[in-house]
Amino acid sequence: MAADYTKQYRPDQLEPFWPNEIVKMTVAVLCTLAVIMFFAILPVLLEALGFHGMAHEEQPANPRGATPTGIKPEWYFLAVYQYLRLMPTQLLGISGKTLGVLSQGVGVTILILLPFWYRKRSAQRPRLPYRLAVTAVVIGFLTLTIWGGWHERLVDGDEQLVPFSEYWHEQPLTFLTIGAALVAFYLLVWQERRAIRAVLDDAQEGEAAAEQRLALPESAPVPHAAEGEH
Repeated sequence: MAADYTKQYRPDQLEPFWPNEIVKMTVAVLCTLAVIMFFAILPVLLEALGFHGMAHEEQPANPRGATPTGIKPEWYFLAVYQYLRLMPTQLLGISGKTLGVLSQGVGVTILILLPFWYRKRSAQRPRLPYRLAVTAVVIGFLTLTIWGGWHERLVDGDEQLVPFSEYWHEQPLTFLTIGAALVAFYLLVWQERRAIRAVLDDAQEGEAAAEQRLALPESAPVPHAAEGEH
């Protein structure tokens, strides 16, 4: 059973989720987009102001041409990129790329519906199967991300991964950055789990105390001595 915040806070400390929270998130998203757009056009503005060499000009993309060797997406798309590369050319008469996109759609749908399915157990600590499933998803995502971002080279017209020893000597900073990011991610998750456990424990203790108060019988009134009695 989820915690009842109306009993933990005063009415003046609460506010409706709709539309207050939606308006706040909308403003945050618009401010973030404004900052991104500013940095996107900043080189062009600097060029217009006379600071030459800021804008990086390249040949226009050819949508009908083959993807050049070594071109990879941004890091947050590497897992999806590598997952699509692992798909077979044809499976049961369906194109491998189509199958990869559809299977990812199923995964996204599960993630969207998961909070609604897990809502009844929101005040309980996750069980072992749930923890194992989340751990497997996180490890799989990290593995595909590192695999998709690994450098490749052409050998007889075929792309092959660069050996670890050679890659380490070429770019040691990449592995140090990945290690630091994983450690920071683990510390953040550990701290968040501690905070969530504290909230759940407080809610369970509050519910248990309330049930105990309701279970206790009302105290009988103390008889008063009649006037004149000592």
